[in-house]
Amino acid sequence: MKEKKGAGESFKRLLKDPSSLVLVLTSFIFLILFVIYPLIVIVFTTDGSDWSTFFTKPRYGTALLNTIVSSTLSALTATVFGFIYAYSIHYSNIKGKKFFRFIAFLPLLAPSVMSGLAFLLLFGRGGFISQWLRSNFGVELDLYGLPGLWIVQTISYFPLAYMTITSVLRSISPNLEVAAQNLGARGFKLFRTITLKLALPGVVNAFLLVAINCFADFGNPKLIGGNYSLLAVEIYGEIINNEPGLASVMGIILVIPALLVFWLQNKVLAKGSYSTVTGKPVAGLNRVTTSKRTDWLLFLFNSLISLMIIAMFLITILYAFTRNFGRDNTFTLDHLQKVVFSSSSPAVMNSLVLSLISALLAVGLGLVLSYIITRKPFPGKKALDFSAVLPIALPGTFVGLALIVAFSKGPIILQGSAILIVIAMLLKQMPVSYRGLTAAFKQVDKSIEEASTNLGANSNKTLGTIVFPMLQKTIVANFVYAFMKNMNTLSTIIFLITPKWVVAAVSIFNYAETGTYYWAAAVAVGLMGATLGTLGIIKLIFRDKVKIFDF
Repeated sequence: MKEKKGAGESFKRLLKDPSSLVLVLTSFIFLILFVIYPLIVIVFTTDGSDWSTFFTKPRYGTALLNTIVSSTLSALTATVFGFIYAYSIHYSNIKGKKFFRFIAFLPLLAPSVMSGLAFLLLFGRGGFISQWLRSNFGVELDLYGLPGLWIVQTISYFPLAYMTITSVLRSISPNLEVAAQNLGARGFKLFRTITLKLALPGVVNAFLLVAINCFADFGNPKLIGGNYSLLAVEIYGEIINNEPGLASVMGIILVIPALLVFWLQNKVLAKGSYSTVTGKPVAGLNRVTTSKRTDWLLFLFNSLISLMIIAMFLITILYAFTRNFGRDNTFTLDHLQKVVFSSSSPAVMNSLVLSLISALLAVGLGLVLSYIITRKPFPGKKALDFSAVLPIALPGTFVGLALIVAFSKGPIILQGSAILIVIAMLLKQMPVSYRGLTAAFKQVDKSIEEASTNLGANSNKTLGTIVFPMLQKTIVANFVYAFMKNMNTLSTIIFLITPKWVVAAVSIFNYAETGTYYWAAAVAVGLMGATLGTLGIIKLIFRDKVKIFDF
């Protein structure tokens, strides 16, 4: 007998499964309330005068142009650096690969705003290197504005590009490269015609992710941008000035380049096939590696990147553990005591608690969404799927802006509450969990669940005893990722924090902006310590089920 299809039949089957019906309705309600509704509110918050002001005042047009230029430059260089770094790990015979992997992981422990802080401590007007150049060579170093911002965002988001690209390079089968080499392709020609083309999805995705983060970056431009104004900074200023309409206009404008990047990504990737898993045997084939001369160049490049990252962490640690590094180098724990362990400075503890809660909810919601999307037929599935992934295309600054505009007045007021901070964090990390878990669900054969159902288990029992245990590694990995990103976030929540619910990344920014660098450094060290300690506990609990410190 032929199975009946259609929206009506799907809805009837859903009604016969109450637990699945609850999951579907809950998912729709949550995404409508916290994704669709804020977008509608922010659009209708604007009026003609707000749009007119934006397009008639040159400063806003300049800020938009600056945002596009700086984000594009930073995304390009971060992607290029990430590709070269990843290529050296997978295609060369350089020594110290484990060390270089560790260095690429290290910045993920710190908020992006710490890059701006470390840059000030090294290259600012009173920075360590700036003072050394001034006293020894009479050179005045001035990197504020675009040059400094370009450097900082490149270093800050280079690890993101590296992680995205390295996963693709690792999965490339060597059979095509070996075949091309046997046909006479060597050196750069082999790299250009085979390796680079196969790695293109990772390169494009890396550019996309870095560009989105640069569009939304607030802390670094505010600290070192100087007179080089960016849209995210202008949005913050308008919110402070109680101009939500004008801020909403700039938020909407900020989304356009982000969506354009997504469109370009799909356009590029749609032009060709990049599959390397063909089912043909590759056992015994060794990957084509670079020449000794190229190895030395790659080793030098990786060493320079590593030196820069180490210097940024080292200068932050020195400021955190001395009274005032460069002036009074006496070792002290006073800064940590005052801004990390004091009950009057709960920023690090707030970050830890809110990040853990948000990460758990992000993974939980991602799990529910991936389950109902892959397993349950119901009307509106495509709309739910679109709403679930939409936040990943939106800059964090815009997400925070939309939430504060939507929930600062009736009918639902959440302004000033920890709930809104948790939701903001959740919205940015949930799509990542959703995508990862959707892929994992597709690898689990439906017949396993059908067998459980035939034996009398309902949906809840099947999920709890059969499906979820099979997805445990993916669940834990997504939780770790969401937790680390939440601990370090600034742009998404900068509009949402209050004196009671200030978080570590915001404290670092506030202290750095007022020139209290030793306190900013102490909070950064405390934040990294809390993150590292939590990850260590997770590793002890799950052991081999999750890889965190395997470089």
